[in-house]
Amino acid sequence: MNPLEEPILKYIIWFLVCVFSSVITAISGGGGMLSLPVLISLGLPEAVLLGTNKAVLTTGTLTATIRYIKSGVVKFNRLLITSCFISFFAAIGGAECSRYLDTQWMLYLLLFIISSLFCIEFLKKRHPQKEKNKAKTPLLFIYLTVISMGFYNGFFGPGTGVISFFLFSYLTPMKVMESVAFSKTIAVVSSLTAFAYFTYLGRIDWSYAGIGILGAIIGSWTGAGIALKVDSKKVKIFFNVILSIFLIKILFDIFY
Repeated sequence: MNPLEEPILKYIIWFLVCVFSSVITAISGGGGMLSLPVLISLGLPEAVLLGTNKAVLTTGTLTATIRYIKSGVVKFNRLLITSCFISFFAAIGGAECSRYLDTQWMLYLLLFIISSLFCIEFLKKRHPQKEKNKAKTPLLFIYLTVISMGFYNGFFGPGTGVISFFLFSYLTPMKVMESVAFSKTIAVVSSLTAFAYFTYLGRIDWSYAGIGILGAIIGSWTGAGIALKVDSKKVKIFFNVILSIFLIKILFDIFY
């Protein structure tokens, strides 16, 4: 018998993956780009893939955000509160549309997202946005970004934190950790909304979700602590290293 077919071994692998991916989620976001392909390789039915992964992502993002709030990094201003409301409704629409997404398209979508993030980072280096110009970014443009991220998080999810961080750090004068915290808070709202929706539809495998939630709590609390202590430049380097690993992993899953 193939060892990977043993349920106990699958659960152990899944737990370890959730701890590590939640550390990534707390520091930079994007842990779902690791956990979702692992769920696919473990053989979960397509109908419960996104819901089960969402349970883990929601727990990790919520735990990290709580720690950021306790540290005082999260700023509850009008922009954040309004963005949370927008993200809530956008996530409902995204979760409803997610039922039409199959496994193969999930991998293609991950490949597109990661490639796009590298392009965004390249453009940021070639055309850096000055602080005075970032301060003049129209609110409408920021809210449209929030709508897109909320819908995407409900529709699919993996990479929401990374994409949000890149966009908000480029569009607004927020510092690195403020941008991370802002992105996490918006993601919490859309993740909780999508999680509740998937629960209502019965699209969650609770045996995997329960193990993943435990791993997510441990990993995200640890990751948030690391992010609050390290230099912001190191956080950005970590982003790029993780994205590179994800890209190789997705290419392997698609072609092999």
